[in-house]
Amino acid sequence: MATIETRKNAAGKITSYRVEWYDKGKRNRQTLPTETAAVQWKELLEAVKHDTQAAQTALLRQVSKSPSFEDVALGHIERLINVREYTIKRYRGYIKNHFVGLGHLPVDQITEDDLIRWIKGMVKKGCSPKTVANVHGFIHAAMNSAVRRRLRPDNPCNGRLLPKDDTTEDKAMFLTMDQMHLIIDQTDDWQRPMWLLLIGSGLRLGEATALTRADFQLDAATPSVRITKAYQEMEDGWAVGAPKTKKARRTVALAPSTVEAIRSRVESAAPGRPIFTVSPDTLVYPQHRQWLDGWYDAVKAAEANEDNPLKIHKRPRIHDIRHSHASMMIAGGMNLYELANRLGHESIITTTKTYGHLVPDAHFRAAAMVETALNQSIAS
Repeated sequence: MATIETRKNAAGKITSYRVEWYDKGKRNRQTLPTETAAVQWKELLEAVKHDTQAAQTALLRQVSKSPSFEDVALGHIERLINVREYTIKRYRGYIKNHFVGLGHLPVDQITEDDLIRWIKGMVKKGCSPKTVANVHGFIHAAMNSAVRRRLRPDNPCNGRLLPKDDTTEDKAMFLTMDQMHLIIDQTDDWQRPMWLLLIGSGLRLGEATALTRADFQLDAATPSVRITKAYQEMEDGWAVGAPKTKKARRTVALAPSTVEAIRSRVESAAPGRPIFTVSPDTLVYPQHRQWLDGWYDAVKAAEANEDNPLKIHKRPRIHDIRHSHASMMIAGGMNLYELANRLGHESIITTTKTYGHLVPDAHFRAAAMVETALNQSIAS
């Protein structure tokens, strides 16, 4: 327990107050000019179990005139330009759900130790390494904003070691065309063209649901669809906006079989209206929830088919149709640069990280290199 001792001059008048405490077995003393300051220091010490450094940090935070980190992060969001509304909504979600232990602190008083405690707290509550990395990336950007605004001298996020993703299973699932047909065969006639378009083009769901008749060139020398827009989640609901990235604005060539599957639907669509809807008479846009339900119902039906079971170890998502399209393109000889352009990836790094292991030539070359090295070793 910390104690307070009054200090007097020769005339017996109190001149100061001395707080005494033990931290890790070592006696410490601090002289303060007023009783109020001494009591405050004593209470801080006892609140942190006489940890001197923690008490000093708490005191600095009490007297700091800097805005809270939550206010700084919200200000950072307001300053963002050319960012999708869905992304803004996600950032606000980070502040609401993942700023425990950081948001209330003055931005100039947040330390590396605070970040370490925050990371451990995120892991303890069950957040995946990817979630921790995503939120940390936003915190890092908000801290950079604070540095630029001269609210603090440095960014405590620099050099942070984030938890590794130790999962042993690929998140992406790659279906064969036979498996795709098993699922698509379980869908109704109205929805089937949509699924055939997705597997034949690799489009994102939000891109496909925003398509209108004017986006298609079905009778060109090389039939294609032009992607210039996508459904996205806004602050107050869903709306058509710009594609996910700059390179997502692209032209995707279509195979004759895909053209045949979608032609009737495209040509019968009203000008300017979305082509691919979950039912002929729907008036509600978009219908992502209904498309998800339709897909998962078809997957369940395919799995339950005793005559021709799907034979998969986990339930594929709609986005796995895109992954499956990519794997088929690679198997057909498309290189990763071409694939990145077809899928609308902003960086080929994304394509390489997701699909690089599927490139057959790389595996063959690696196997040949190993064989050569082993034979040289045996010969020597």
